[in-house]
Amino acid sequence: MMVSMGAIGEDTIVVTAVHDCQVVDIPEELLDDHDLTVDYILTPTRVIKTGCKRPKPQGILWHKISHEMLAKIPVLKSLRYREQRGGIDAFLKDEPPGAPVASGPASKNRPENSQWPSESGPVPTGPEKPSSVCTPDLPRVPATVYVGNLPQGTRVSELKDALRAHDALPARLTWHGAQNQAFLSYSDRAAADAALSALQGLSLRGGHVRVELARRERQACGG
Repeated sequence: MMVSMGAIGEDTIVVTAVHDCQVVDIPEELLDDHDLTVDYILTPTRVIKTGCKRPKPQGILWHKISHEMLAKIPVLKSLRYREQRGGIDAFLKDEPPGAPVASGPASKNRPENSQWPSESGPVPTGPEKPSSVCTPDLPRVPATVYVGNLPQGTRVSELKDALRAHDALPARLTWHGAQNQAFLSYSDRAAADAALSALQGLSLRGGHVRVELARRERQACGG
């Protein structure tokens, strides 16, 4: 799900912390395509580099998800709708291929003969045309802001204090201190844009911090 939200990518290092007694070798045949392997295992006594070359999941495996699970996790419904609108097969495991695209939250009262904005360009709606394909007609989906160029030694608490001071606290903060970066997840694009505006010129420990939309968000809006 973090991949679909643009919070992590193929090069993201995955680390887990467990007790020594929990470190076991798992036979390859027991792994499925949705299992996420880790790059490092931290225990109270050692740091283990796994060296695992197994490809990590490239997004949400919808054929592993049931309608029941979809109903329990609202953000999955929004992410699935966005991927279906983008032409990605997102059929659930208890849903036959070829089923119609599910309606998003914003389409409840939309007339059946109304048109959706094209993902390849604006759609005329009268004398004027919309200036962007990222329109408010789409369902609210999470948006991610990338924070990079963090000064060496910066602590997550320092970043949180700065975000709070600028009234830009996210719904979730993913910290990658070793790479001097972090990802801020907001409820929707409008909240992310507001945070971007508030954080322009942000500096920590005397160093300028890079703040921008995560790569996937920029691609989604043609940026």
